[in-house]
Amino acid sequence: MKIREASYKNVPAIKVETEKLEALFLPEYGGKCTSLKDKKNGREFLQQAPGAHYKKLAYDGNYVEAECSGFDDMFPTIDRCYYSRYPWQGIEIPDHGEVCALAWRYEAEKDRLCMRTQSPRFGYCLEKRISNRDDAISIDYQATNTTQFELDFVYAAHCMIAAEEGGKIILPGVKDGEKASLVFCSDKNRGKYGSPFIWKENERGAAVTPGPETKESYKFFFDEPRREGCCEYRYADGTLLVMSYSGDKLPYLGIWINWNDLHDFFNIAFEPSSGSFDRPDAARMWGQFSVLAPYGVYEWNITFALGS
Repeated sequence: MKIREASYKNVPAIKVETEKLEALFLPEYGGKCTSLKDKKNGREFLQQAPGAHYKKLAYDGNYVEAECSGFDDMFPTIDRCYYSRYPWQGIEIPDHGEVCALAWRYEAEKDRLCMRTQSPRFGYCLEKRISNRDDAISIDYQATNTTQFELDFVYAAHCMIAAEEGGKIILPGVKDGEKASLVFCSDKNRGKYGSPFIWKENERGAAVTPGPETKESYKFFFDEPRREGCCEYRYADGTLLVMSYSGDKLPYLGIWINWNDLHDFFNIAFEPSSGSFDRPDAARMWGQFSVLAPYGVYEWNITFALGS
């Protein structure tokens, strides 16, 4: 893997490259993966925010008012909430978690980029190591509890993929008619938090093709754990972006569809998660939660590759 200093808009970045892919990471701004490109044709796979200046997310800030784009790590929640268990009960967890607003220390080694950050409110640290694995960009994560108390958490990959007319979502192992539940929906006629949702697809995939006047966004979680560990997006020209991940550690799959609604973007987002429903207290209530044991470690992987 090639690793070198670069820039993104007006802020410093680190570029990593394989033979086929290049990505930009922002250690000072949440460790965000802000760009992922096909080196052959320059196609940008991640949703980009307009403007020449990067909109920094402040700690405790509003995520959608900042640089709402690219791929952010959400930990230990997505939705702003108050932690519900001892010894941190009543302590607020910021919107879209803590780590996407923190600076990460980084070290560029010979064949990998290592980043690490520490929670200012809860007893954990989060590390990720980015490397070239079979010409794919592979990210190994490790969350460590530095206290004697259990920590409920939700990790979610908030990966905003730039969609297009004629593109298709492909979820290996997921069948037409699979049951899911909505987390939010801008169209109240479709449903609200907790409403049932049915996954529909045809010709091996689900086309996301809004009409010219469509402005809608919604997100759902599949009701049953999905352990296949793979999500794909096929563009109209046949280009296939494959996002594989540790299905045993991130078994709760959320999908966000944004049809020209939020910021007028047309994007989809794959959000494999350690717990469901975007916050640790709700995940525990639904029995789909994850826990970082006292002085324990939780590890997982996310990998991006070009498919065929």
